[in-house]
Amino acid sequence: MKEKASVLKENILDAAIALFTEKGVEKVTTRELTEQVGIARSHIYHYFPDWQTLCIEAFSRFMYAELETFTQKCRALPPEQGLTVFIEDYLPDRADAVWELYSSLWRLAVHNKVYADFALALTEKWDALLASIIHDGIESGVFRQTDVLRMTRQLGSLLNGYSDQLIIDSAPLAREQALEDIHGFIEQVLLTDK
Repeated sequence: MKEKASVLKENILDAAIALFTEKGVEKVTTRELTEQVGIARSHIYHYFPDWQTLCIEAFSRFMYAELETFTQKCRALPPEQGLTVFIEDYLPDRADAVWELYSSLWRLAVHNKVYADFALALTEKWDALLASIIHDGIESGVFRQTDVLRMTRQLGSLLNGYSDQLIIDSAPLAREQALEDIHGFIEQVLLTDK
């Protein structure tokens, strides 16, 4: 019976993410979610004490799984290639549903400490991945000796700034220029002279 309950809870979370990416978190109702899953509204509140808890758990399930996939992809490569993949996958080539989901989280985080705490914890995980790539590059001699945490903050700021811009202006030229700027920064401050 516990297994069935666990599956139902996962189905609720997966359906919530599907609706959130389709419509935006702010526009999804419990009625739509229960219809999507095919359960009574009371079932939602059997597994989640409130809507916010459900949203946080759905964000967490989806975003940490995405981060894990991304981590495996980057870590399977040498540091310089891993950094390139990190950058190019991080920057959107268009405003898609996943970016909308992250944008929804950030909008909610501005006004709500629970969402803000989750967003900051998630950001720390992304920063840790970036820092580990930089650290490994320094250890292998591909990257210069530098303050890893400072470089992570700088590069993360560049990526987030450009990604915000690219969500609004997804013209291929804008993305190409952003990538050139970021790779130029990396060449100047991180890559060793070869």
